[in-house]
Amino acid sequence: MRYAVLTSGSCGNCYAFFDGERTILVDAGLTLTGLRRRLEDVGIPIDTVSDVFVTHMHPDHSKGLGVLYRRIGARIHASRACMESDESIFNRLGLKRDDVDVFDFGDRIEGGGFAITPFRTSHDSAGSAGYHMVTPSVSFFLMTDTGLFSDESVEIASTSDVLFVESNYDEAMLENGGYPAFLKRRIDGPRGHMSNAQARDFLQKAGALDRQVFLIHLSDNNNTVEAVRRLYEGLPSVTVCERGRTYGGYDV
Repeated sequence: MRYAVLTSGSCGNCYAFFDGERTILVDAGLTLTGLRRRLEDVGIPIDTVSDVFVTHMHPDHSKGLGVLYRRIGARIHASRACMESDESIFNRLGLKRDDVDVFDFGDRIEGGGFAITPFRTSHDSAGSAGYHMVTPSVSFFLMTDTGLFSDESVEIASTSDVLFVESNYDEAMLENGGYPAFLKRRIDGPRGHMSNAQARDFLQKAGALDRQVFLIHLSDNNNTVEAVRRLYEGLPSVTVCERGRTYGGYDV
């Protein structure tokens, strides 16, 4: 298995998982040119991309879905609630309802060497999802863009080998920064984003601080890499992902 954080943050989000024959992406917040270049950088052929699982339909996670479907034939997967609420966004991307493989929470999607189980997250985009991906050699957990974490997500994370978890904002930086009050409350609300402290609490409850962890989706205005790193001093297995940078390809 080879995996990579191709990019994360408000500039775009995309994560790749390659088993030697087939690549699954979570989110597609890149242009096709940008995706091709970043996959080449981590040694993953773009023609192996077979499926894209979308967390939610905000543009920094979904803007490349239509191009991937039309140009390379990738299957697009989204929750039923996401499709029913955001069908107009899919249409603007050139995706009709029949072009999208719709799942319900609790489904287990199997194909090739992957078994993928989606779980609910809490964001201001209907049907938002995180993913648990199990392969014969390693299991992955990915959760981003959620204002709350559930007992279910903690339990799933506790069984995972490699974790990708949002650490979006520093609470003091957000509160003392220049954003208007309504936007601050959107970010730190129950349907917003995970703070640095929430992410640390989540990982501790999941017993995952000694595993391979990637902290993702850092805010450009309300966070710094240094602020996040201070929370994980002495934990070399934790990687803090700078906005827009590629991290990979890691082999397991």
